[in-house]
Amino acid sequence: MIKRAFFAAFAFCGLIYSARAQSTTRQTVSQFVDWFSASSNIKTSSKFTIYLDAQFRFVKGTQAMQHQIRVGGDFKVSNSFSIIPFGYVYIWNYQYGAQPATYVNDEHRIFQQFVYRHKASAITIHHRLRTEERFIQRHHTDTNAEVIDDGFANKQFRIRYRIFATIPLTKQADPTAFGVDAKSYYMVVYDELFMSWGEAVTYHEIDQNRIFVGFGYQFTKDLTVQTGYFWQLLVKANGAQQENNMGVGTWLIYNFDLTRK
Repeated sequence: MIKRAFFAAFAFCGLIYSARAQSTTRQTVSQFVDWFSASSNIKTSSKFTIYLDAQFRFVKGTQAMQHQIRVGGDFKVSNSFSIIPFGYVYIWNYQYGAQPATYVNDEHRIFQQFVYRHKASAITIHHRLRTEERFIQRHHTDTNAEVIDDGFANKQFRIRYRIFATIPLTKQADPTAFGVDAKSYYMVVYDELFMSWGEAVTYHEIDQNRIFVGFGYQFTKDLTVQTGYFWQLLVKANGAQQENNMGVGTWLIYNFDLTRK
């Protein structure tokens, strides 16, 4: 009953937002994407973990869309709550797809993150709130048709919220424990919403929604792989263009515990 309720809630939220975000006046394109992520949590003490993440995003299989490297220090407040008070990301952006950017603008990003997790029967639910201070490259073309780099002068702020459910598909030794046991299959469902502000942002509503439905396998306590269907609705900062990106998302997670003897 709980599982069916979660599926219904995620599907309802996605359909309602998708319908609301569509516009007859906005230039909209649909394209296939392939996203891959490799991440690790390196536990250095009972309260502190270093978070590392590398993401590689492509359009139509081989055309580079965006690559990024992320690092942060995660503090465990309790078994249910953790925070990253400061993290850093560097993003390589590319001209891609049916609505390519005028210039290639990379990005420095500082972020903060708050995660709360709890159980609903055997399901583990994560709530993640992330705030981001973004410093995006800006270019312009002068009267001689020469492209001038203005530096990372495009300053923006973004807030994003994600709800993430891990649903075990095999019986767990301790159903009250977070996550799943080693050598276990599970299902993943998540929905994440974004909203942005800044001098170059003219669209001041929810401008991005990501929905993922997939399956994973917990090989060991430290190694996990999950893959599935990924859908992204992205409204550009000008509010006049929109991408509907659909495809495959794959996540590889390998953790290290340096506190083990």
